[in-house]
Amino acid sequence: MFSVQHIIWLIISIILIAVSVIYCRKKNVSLKQVLNVACAICVFSELTKVFGTIRMVSSQDGSIIRPYIPMNHLPLHLCSLQIILIFYVRFAENKKMRERILAFMYPSCIIGAIAALLMPSIFTTSISVNEAFTHPISYQFFIFHTMLIVLGINIGFSKEIKWEVKHIYSAILIAVLLGFISIYINSMLASPTYLNGELLYVDFWPNFMFTFDDPIGLNITTIEQWYLYLVVLILVVCVLVTLFFLPVIKRSK
Repeated sequence: MFSVQHIIWLIISIILIAVSVIYCRKKNVSLKQVLNVACAICVFSELTKVFGTIRMVSSQDGSIIRPYIPMNHLPLHLCSLQIILIFYVRFAENKKMRERILAFMYPSCIIGAIAALLMPSIFTTSISVNEAFTHPISYQFFIFHTMLIVLGINIGFSKEIKWEVKHIYSAILIAVLLGFISIYINSMLASPTYLNGELLYVDFWPNFMFTFDDPIGLNITTIEQWYLYLVVLILVVCVLVTLFFLPVIKRSK
């Protein structure tokens, strides 16, 4: 994190964000047009990620070899879930539901993508820092998250939504609900070892929505610490979402 390659990518991302937002504002680009571009980038992103990370893996005895995508690349992170939401709000006809989803996407696209750009997991799970400009996954990662920030900013500037206090509550509710569901998913995709029906240990578990472990390396070892971590995580989400909505609600009024 914050290696020379990482810093260069951050500078590139900031320039792309600034140029894209200024262009959209100057040319009065509609939200529909922004979503069209976002849909295209989503398709490019997932195709690149799938075919850039899939590899042939053998069974323990070597008798079977099949393609496999590591679990951390499944589209279950907050930023990856935005792909489904992007296509939904682009083509949905239910205006009320579309408005709720856009209200959730506005802060979550920006916050989630900024966190991902500052803490790029690809350099610890997929590629080395030395491959930052030679591996397609690096381009996929930074371009996709840059797009999410541009999309989130354009949603905030969009005149399609009359921002109200209720949008704060709905956005927080969706975020908490996704976090709760991720607890099930993280447990389902873990690799536990049982002996005579008794759980001995877990070799691996994912961390979708960061509900099992924090992204900054805190040493959570007891259930009480984990409960406290969840409370802090929810409070952080509430504060950040509220801060993001205050200026757009004020502007609407």
